[in-house]
Amino acid sequence: SILYIDFGNEENVPIERIQPLPANIQHFCPCAMECRIAGVVPVVNKWSDECCITVRQMLTGKAVTVKLLEATEKEGVHAVDIVLSMRMMLSSFLIKNGFGQRETTSVPPTEQDIIAMLSASFENYKRLSDGKDDNEWAQPPEPLTQAVGDQFLVVLTHFVSPSDLVVQKVENAELIRDLQLKLRDHCAQISTPQNFRPAPGTVCCAQFSEDKQWYRAKVLAYPSEERVCVAYLDFGNSEEVDLSQLLPITPALLTIPMQAILCALAGVHPVGENWSRDCILSLQCQLSNRLLRLKIHGVQEGKTLVSMVDEASDPQVDFAELLITACYATPASDSASANLPAEETTAPAETMPPAVPEPLVWTSAELPSDGQTVTLFTSIVESPGRFYCRLADPEGGDSLQGLKKFMELEAQLKQHCEGEASPYFPKVGEPCCAPFSGSGSWCRALVNGRSDDDVGVYLVDYGHNMTAKSSHLRSITPKLLTLPFQAVCCWLAGVDPIGSEWSSEALLWFQNLLDGEQLSARVLSVTEQGYGLEVISRGQNIAAALIAEQMAKAIGVPVGAKHEQVESTTTKENGGNEQEDSVEVAGGIQTAVASEIAGFPVDWKTVELPLNESFQPYVAGVISPSLFYVLGPTQIDQNKLQEVMKEVAAYCSIYQGTLSTGMKSRPSAGAACCAQFSGDKNWYRAVILEVGENELSVIYADYGNTEKVPSSQILPIPAHLLQLPFQIIRCTLAGGENFPEQWPEEVLQACRAELVNAVLAKVQSFDGSANALSLTLPAERDGVQLTSLVLDKLNAFNKTNPDTNQKLDDAPGVPDGPQSKLVPEPQLELEHKPAPVDTTGSTKPSLKKQVRLHLLVIK
Repeated sequence: SILYIDFGNEENVPIERIQPLPANIQHFCPCAMECRIAGVVPVVNKWSDECCITVRQMLTGKAVTVKLLEATEKEGVHAVDIVLSMRMMLSSFLIKNGFGQRETTSVPPTEQDIIAMLSASFENYKRLSDGKDDNEWAQPPEPLTQAVGDQFLVVLTHFVSPSDLVVQKVENAELIRDLQLKLRDHCAQISTPQNFRPAPGTVCCAQFSEDKQWYRAKVLAYPSEERVCVAYLDFGNSEEVDLSQLLPITPALLTIPMQAILCALAGVHPVGENWSRDCILSLQCQLSNRLLRLKIHGVQEGKTLVSMVDEASDPQVDFAELLITACYATPASDSASANLPAEETTAPAETMPPAVPEPLVWTSAELPSDGQTVTLFTSIVESPGRFYCRLADPEGGDSLQGLKKFMELEAQLKQHCEGEASPYFPKVGEPCCAPFSGSGSWCRALVNGRSDDDVGVYLVDYGHNMTAKSSHLRSITPKLLTLPFQAVCCWLAGVDPIGSEWSSEALLWFQNLLDGEQLSARVLSVTEQGYGLEVISRGQNIAAALIAEQMAKAIGVPVGAKHEQVESTTTKENGGNEQEDSVEVAGGIQTAVASEIAGFPVDWKTVELPLNESFQPYVAGVISPSLFYVLGPTQIDQNKLQEVMKEVAAYCSIYQGTLSTGMKSRPSAGAACCAQFSGDKNWYRAVILEVGENELSVIYADYGNTEKVPSSQILPIPAHLLQLPFQIIRCTLAGGENFPEQWPEEVLQACRAELVNAVLAKVQSFDGSANALSLTLPAERDGVQLTSLVLDKLNAFNKTNPDTNQKLDDAPGVPDGPQSKLVPEPQLELEHKPAPVDTTGSTKPSLKKQVRLHLLVIK
């Protein structure tokens, strides 16, 4: 769902219709302004369809005169009114036609207003109070006594904002339940007295309008002669009720302390003047219907300052920190200095030495280049060749502490800039404070250029360049420069774009994967421009993923040729250590990337069966007499298998979440892969038996069962998931030197039928790739060798089908033993495509693989 910010309309679009904004387009403010009609609200909860249609017909596509009445910068919505053709304002038109009503303004009452309301309330009470029971004896009970540092479990009973909420102790739940039962019994036994008119400030029993139950309540005021405003002492909420819904209370019911604890979250202030609606709704949802661990920090303005933690969540959530992290709140500033005696904060003017400006000294954050992995947050993501990050915590703490320091800095910047009124003259190369366009928040910046009143600044904690008016900038203090500049310029090491520049698909994929994410990174190279990083996001090596998606290519030379290239570079450049080092880094990057690349290998390592041993095999899958699979006679280590299954599940969930599911190349029969089993939707290691148009037949390599699955449920498998040998064992029929490359279907069917019968097997040899088995039919089938039977059927087929004999001999098919997958000729044109990495050491690259490596080196 997108919003066209220069036109104001919205629509849902497929992801392929979204392109990154070119970097050379200046960041002008959106042309469309969001507006609302001022001074009028809908009659019901929302504007009616009839109203919307009428206004749309009146205004769409027409030039109108708009009167700006109020601009709320925080919400970005302009309050306006529109002059209609009949010289009537749109707000008046909506009210006249019954679509809307006048908006009631919530202006805070003045002191005179409050006095007038209290006087009116008292007059409403007094007017009919002569000779009535004023209930003066029933004063509010004592509140619960607490001490700073106390901790206990609570539940939320009333919520207004983070600065105004009410809780009850969980440990008092039984006491509150007994109190409610006593209130119910007491109120059921008495009738409403005609002369009962409790005075404001006294306590009585009040019937809550929603559940019709009776609760202890304090009389607040009389809005009218027969209506009373009450506050429920044990729950914190209040409402207006009829006088008939009040009953006298007994002294026994006042011996129990008030159970409602009026609280405010400690350590936080709203970002603006008041808490935003989004903040209130979000926090109310988080706090409701939960057991919360509360800790008391102090008392302020009659409210208990507390911190609250949801211990049931994983990880545990501190709600004050959650508000700061979500940018709903800023850390509360230390106001201790306001309480110092005057003599400690002021001095006689004549004794003040002349002010000497303190020099501005700043530093920039640095990433460790000793190979350690660090946690980073992205701030600006342009492309794999340039993005900006900041350390989660520059001092080596956890990421939450780093975020808190950063939020504290923003609060200090806001306080400084809003109180700074002296003129400022920016100088190129010096730090200053600049307002970030769009959000209104203040940022640290370096001046990098001037043109008349326009000043170019670089936001040093974000990596963003922008232009601001000179009058909008503020000077900065040395204290605000204590924290090193946070933005670090980075690039993804080891990859280059396929063409001359990064494709739009690669940019969008890269930005979506990194933008706003917490990254694990390791520095591989350092220059004056920044850091070349190996980056892990959501468990995925980003460079390897880009290459696997064919959105990038590995840079440098093939791993096997690295030392030769270094030597030639050194020979050409006497003392060329810098070049040599750079080549070594590039080679090291390529090795790391290549080892991470997933594919569909056919030369996966298989178990070697004992020679000359006879056994009755369980044939699990058959591709041809030249290639079939038997289930291993020995059980695999279940603990190791379970560990591999966990890694398979983690890898597949990450791969599906970060890469496109469509296969970039078609796997061949005999290739290893990851397949999603239809029975439980879990991922398993598998081997492909047959490749169809839209689905593939696979055998699950650790269990032996087979099924057909859609191609969307097949993923390439990385080398580290092949280290534990499969439970199925790759085999070939002994004596098959004259077997054809492509088999007639009827011969294959006959062979498969014989293989699944009770044949007797004997291991003849193992060539490092497959076990050659001599298979004998049962005695009731005359104990014939299966190889002889297959050759006889093949000869018989050739005699009856002489025209197909030559075609079968010439046709490419499944090789006698597993080989590296043949590379289609067009793919040889791709430059620097990384060669397959043999992790097993069990087989040598085929001739075709060697030739392809040679061609890449030449290019």
